[in-house]
Amino acid sequence: MKKNKNSKDLKRFLLPGVILLGVIMLIFLLMRNGKNNPSPVANLKLGNLPVKEVKAQSYATLKTPAIKADDKMFGNPDAKVKIFVYEDISSIYSAKLADTLDKLYSEDSSQLAVVVRPFVSPNSTISKEAALALECAGDQDKWIPMRALLFAKAKNADLSSFDFEKYADQIGLDKNVFLTCLTNPVKSAKLEELNTETENYNVLGAPTIFIGDEMILGARPYEDYVDSNGDSIEGLKTLIDKKTK
Repeated sequence: MKKNKNSKDLKRFLLPGVILLGVIMLIFLLMRNGKNNPSPVANLKLGNLPVKEVKAQSYATLKTPAIKADDKMFGNPDAKVKIFVYEDISSIYSAKLADTLDKLYSEDSSQLAVVVRPFVSPNSTISKEAALALECAGDQDKWIPMRALLFAKAKNADLSSFDFEKYADQIGLDKNVFLTCLTNPVKSAKLEELNTETENYNVLGAPTIFIGDEMILGARPYEDYVDSNGDSIEGLKTLIDKKTK
């Protein structure tokens, strides 16, 4: 009897582990299948946002941004193609994407508009401070040179909250007005509101781009490329050319 009891106890102990192992293996197989077969998938959700299809970190969304009166924008709001980019001013990846977007805009500014919006990375003080600096520079119509300067610093890992006063001097801001703005709770509240809007489009990180109904995650390069799975991915140049023709 004791032997049978021990056998039953052993089975009762091992069974949950066997089931757990089976579940883990099933999840692994599903993930591998999804990774190796990045074809469009219907009825997919990205976080809380429903999307129509997905391929290679591109999502055909059911909800897309629209131009607002206070948007920061390069180009004409009536341009044929509008790119909305949510960017972290302190991020090297957002900085690299900005270079790509600048190149695209310089090549076809008549048909292209680029709308830039802030994304503040959670728990990142410098991300919030850089976004606030951009907003405050915008009050003096100097957001474009401030953005360029902050991205240049980010690419060199040289961005510091201790140097914002110096940055203001470099681009010719009224320094006192700028510094007062940085500590203005109303301005901070506006930035929080802008960042909260990212949830409406399920922007989970920066950079994130919207071109028409397509959402692209990460700093998609200018040229076409082959990813780590061996899939050919269209660069931003190809995507834009398709929409401007």
